[in-house]
Amino acid sequence: MMRLRALTRSDLGRRLALATVSSGIIWAAGTAATFAVGVLLARRLGPAGYGVYGTAIAIVTLLAVPAQFGLPLLSTREVSAARVRGRADEVAALGWWFAAIVAGASLFLAGGLRLANDVLPLAPPIRPAIAAAALLLPALALSGLTSGLLRGRERVITSQLLDVLIRPLVFVAALLAWSQPLGPSQAIGAQVVAAGTIALIGFVLFFRGLPLTMSGGAVRLRTWSAAAFPMTLMEAMRALEGSYAVLVASYVASIADAGLLRVAIASSVILQLPISLQNIVTAPFLAGAHAAGETRRLAQIVAASTLFMTGGVAAVLIVLAVAGRWALPFAFGQGFAGAYVPLMILGGNQLLSAMIGPNIMLLSMTGHERIVAQAFIASVLAGVATAAVLTPIFGVTGTAASTWVVTAIRGVLLNRHARQTLGLSPSLLAAIGQFSRHGGSARPDAASGRGGL
Repeated sequence: MMRLRALTRSDLGRRLALATVSSGIIWAAGTAATFAVGVLLARRLGPAGYGVYGTAIAIVTLLAVPAQFGLPLLSTREVSAARVRGRADEVAALGWWFAAIVAGASLFLAGGLRLANDVLPLAPPIRPAIAAAALLLPALALSGLTSGLLRGRERVITSQLLDVLIRPLVFVAALLAWSQPLGPSQAIGAQVVAAGTIALIGFVLFFRGLPLTMSGGAVRLRTWSAAAFPMTLMEAMRALEGSYAVLVASYVASIADAGLLRVAIASSVILQLPISLQNIVTAPFLAGAHAAGETRRLAQIVAASTLFMTGGVAAVLIVLAVAGRWALPFAFGQGFAGAYVPLMILGGNQLLSAMIGPNIMLLSMTGHERIVAQAFIASVLAGVATAAVLTPIFGVTGTAASTWVVTAIRGVLLNRHARQTLGLSPSLLAAIGQFSRHGGSARPDAASGRGGL
């Protein structure tokens, strides 16, 4: 444990701790706001209306992936590297070029979605929601980009404040300001207002203090595109991973069952908090350590992140297991009591993900995005196939169980690749070994992670 104490006393440890604690406070407040939004929508829309809302959001979330072309994650890595090199002109160029690409692609796809909504034989209740979702697409894509850009400038707290806290608060304000009866399309309209506001504020904060130039990064467009393609595939699979359960449930089971699963997924956000928090906080630090060739620091960041994620998810899961059975119907209404079992299954999957470690962010920030994309494709497609088999038999419980397949397959593939290429494993067993077996040793190979996933 000497190494863990030494890390917390170092400049790196203090910066990580400050970013983690500050972001944790923001995420706690943001999670409460997001949960309140979910309660408000579930009570006012009901299971069927909430299912329509969730289906439309799932569709636009999937379309946001090609609209962003993997640039939110790539921007974090590239802006971090340019900042380490002291290239403010390149940082500014990244912002301009990436914003132009995302804006053009999202507007094109929004037009295609609106056209498809007019010509395809969709169910009448979902048509207004899809039309509103077409307006949400550009705002959602651009707000996601600003988060990645701000994290690249190590403005992690600012990006979290905008995305996690201010956005749901603006959403709630827009909902409360709506004078007409609330339906799925009106709720999506409030999302448009919230996402557009965050995108505008995010760009202003990112470009503040930078030269107004695009020339610094124009010559690297080909390099960026080569890296962005596998990241786009990865983000597409990530979006499908977050949406396929609701889509399969709505198609195979019913819209009401999809509403139950949507509540379970929304409630599991609190379980994802430690994982999402560490991924966002550590991304620029991982990219910076790799760009500077600091192998030991890279291993320390990964091990500390794994320990934090596992402990945090386990603590929250225990609380939800005890309180969830009465809290769900109390918060959302008696009609959503059936969401408890899917929530527990999703919670167990989050604990497994935390124990496997931050393999996705580690490999993405160190130039191994192609293997990450391949692992996402293999694991998510396996999850979709599993859901298609289990849902007709077990209902939404089977749909939720399919997420375990996704996490396990991806964890094995990525952790094995991390050991082979970087000489370290992100798993919990490797993290314990990093801070116990080697004591105060400063050897870079102390994180090799033998015995981990």
